[in-house]
Amino acid sequence: MKLIGECNYGLVTQATNHSTGVELHAKSGVITLAAVALAAATNAEFGVTNSYCRDDSVVLLTMDDRNTTDNAQLVCSVVNTAARAFKISIHNPAATGATSATASKVNFQIINPI
Repeated sequence: MKLIGECNYGLVTQATNHSTGVELHAKSGVITLAAVALAAATNAEFGVTNSYCRDDSVVLLTMDDRNTTDNAQLVCSVVNTAARAFKISIHNPAATGATSATASKVNFQIINPI
């Protein structure tokens, strides 16, 4: 069995709102978003400072959005990657309403070419 430190996995919680950046130096992990609602048809972007990220990194994301209101489910994507950072966009694709104010989670994995 591997301990969290051995498998290079990390956890971080976003403070304040969905535009607040986070810092997490791990190849994979979970970012718990701020517990605030996101209005319909709205994007929010935030930066992730991460020493494993390079400008040629591939960053895989999944959204763990179990707590929704009016079936509005958030989606996420990588906006760009750079040395020591990447940017995530969170989007509420619903036509009306807002998501729940319960914190959703973004799971990430960084893959670096050889």
